[in-house]
Amino acid sequence: MRIVFVANWWYRRGGLGAVMLDEAKELGRRGHEIVPFASSHPADLGTPWGSYFPEFRETADLGDSMSIGARASTALRLINNREAAASFARLLDDVEPDVVHLHNTVRQLSPAILGCAHRRRIPVVMTLHDYSLVCPQGQLLKGERVACTAPNCVRGNPLPAVMNRCIRRRFVPSTMAAIEYGVHRATRAYSAPVQVMLAPSRFLERTLVAGGFAGRKIRYLPNGVAPGVDPPPVPKSGGVILYAGRLAREKGLDVLLQAARIIPHVPVLVAGDGPLRLSLERAAPGSVRFLGQISPDELRRLRGDAVATVSPSIWYENAPITVLESLRDGRPAIVSQMGGQPELVAGGAGLVIRARDPQALADAIARVWHDRALASEMGRVGRDRLLASYTLDRHVSALESIYRETVDSTKAAWSR
Repeated sequence: MRIVFVANWWYRRGGLGAVMLDEAKELGRRGHEIVPFASSHPADLGTPWGSYFPEFRETADLGDSMSIGARASTALRLINNREAAASFARLLDDVEPDVVHLHNTVRQLSPAILGCAHRRRIPVVMTLHDYSLVCPQGQLLKGERVACTAPNCVRGNPLPAVMNRCIRRRFVPSTMAAIEYGVHRATRAYSAPVQVMLAPSRFLERTLVAGGFAGRKIRYLPNGVAPGVDPPPVPKSGGVILYAGRLAREKGLDVLLQAARIIPHVPVLVAGDGPLRLSLERAAPGSVRFLGQISPDELRRLRGDAVATVSPSIWYENAPITVLESLRDGRPAIVSQMGGQPELVAGGAGLVIRARDPQALADAIARVWHDRALASEMGRVGRDRLLASYTLDRHVSALESIYRETVDSTKAAWSR
């Protein structure tokens, strides 16, 4: 099968990049041909299809530092990226794929490309890595500070995003994102041309249905990781508590630092980088050490030294790869009760705590730190859970079935 993978970038960036490239590699190993389409970014992986990639334009500030004319131009591009659509049309004509798999187009490629696939009767499958279809901000974070609760934008009204300054806590970026979101919802820019929407968590699946998206189009497909070799046992003494991920406000690192002050005898390692690194380093107690960005192999080695991992996010995490990697490596995951995280550690693979509660996090860390038998049992349960439900092989096999069903149903629909 010939499959076009679509994303705003074509390199390993965050959980989205990891899922996308791992899928592409495994599908290629199984004999499928993967053709990427993304914006031309300096970090992109080399590909013979790069000549089709449209220009990458930085939209992180969403017009906050732009002139009025530039803001208008950017707004039009966010809604309907004609350059990307033209490039994608050429790619589709030259490649003639069986299916298009969309990973992300928000703020860059835009859903304008989907019309190209529809006009050529090519089915589209879309993985939802965040909440962009029901939230202008994409993370269900009100004012980029607190988890968003009703009334909010999930049914298509973007005004709360403007009122709460949900993007960069400023009016212009929030308005730009609200316009992009409002137009796309009103015109059914995603819901009409996409045949199947893949939700990696039950929480996201429920959120999409609550947002008015047709349940018949939504399929639950959990992420998967390669299981690798059996992990080393939990250290019987010593060890560390490990956080791995982006150093950003929504990840709850301030909560972790407060918890570390409560239990100063427990060493904490923080692996990753992000906009808050310097401020977090300045605020951290002596028991916390920052490692910066490290390789996947080094990160796995560090998990071997860990008693447990932590994910104290304050936003509705969808299906974080770092938690799945903790299960894979036989380490209990301590997660906040946000989004899809509790689903991953159900059945005793970790501990679930209230979000924004340093004492609850400190208590959970202390519990596994002082009871290594418990930590070992949770690690074993997590590893078994990973092997049963969250392997890359299982994930890609299910994805292949979804591709086949979607291609067959699309052919049948067009033949009527």
